[in-house]
Amino acid sequence: MRVLLTAAVVMVTGTIVQAGPLDGLDPSDLQKARNVTLVTEEYPPYNFIESGQLRGVGADVVQAMALAIGYHKEIEVLPWKRVLLRLEDEAELGGFSMTRTAQREEQYAWVGPIVKASVGIYQLVGRIPPLLSIEGLRHVEAIGVQAGGAHEQALRTYGFENLEPIYNQGSSIQMLAAGRIDLLVSSDIELFEQLNKTALTREDLELVYSFGRGDLYLAFSKQISASALQVWQSAYDHIVENGEFGRIMAKHGVMDDQHPLLEGDLSIGQ
Repeated sequence: MRVLLTAAVVMVTGTIVQAGPLDGLDPSDLQKARNVTLVTEEYPPYNFIESGQLRGVGADVVQAMALAIGYHKEIEVLPWKRVLLRLEDEAELGGFSMTRTAQREEQYAWVGPIVKASVGIYQLVGRIPPLLSIEGLRHVEAIGVQAGGAHEQALRTYGFENLEPIYNQGSSIQMLAAGRIDLLVSSDIELFEQLNKTALTREDLELVYSFGRGDLYLAFSKQISASALQVWQSAYDHIVENGEFGRIMAKHGVMDDQHPLLEGDLSIGQ
């Protein structure tokens, strides 16, 4: 599926962002950046198609950057495996929204982070007895976690046996509300998206343990020209400096004021 950026303006967060090139950049460098192909996947709430439009927190940021440089090419929506294959094979290509890991660091050229998310373990306020230590996490009935994801794999390496793999992430908050799980591993952005579909609010949930940041990036093929990469970086810097990036994060539920109940070391990077 392809999504075409054709409008002169785009409504990203209730603020109209004017399309057009950044001041002071070389026109030939701008043209190189406009010639880059952008690809993404269907992965709500980060990037997804809704009513024929590309939506999501990562998509909003990339489209704000694109309009800042006057980019109007189609953004292709593909299965993630095809995104990765094309990043290997094509020189002037960018894919989003990608986790920047040590294993990937040298494979791509990075711009961002386009999404600043925090990942942690959440519970409903007052639902279970207070947890006093990391060890206490092992003794609740069930911790909901994305099936096959990095957090399930990491928690199993730590010996957690009380995990409830969730195959449909869209149902996880309902599982927590119904008492089918006691705790839920989630990013703040995913949690916010799911809360909109329930009668629960942020005040009904509390952060038990934080895994730290789970930032996502716009990743370009390693062969991209340095000048095109610099233009995209300049576009990112521009929307950060003018406040648009912060407005997009707030719109999509990034929560910077959370304080976990428990401290410890369950590093997911291991």
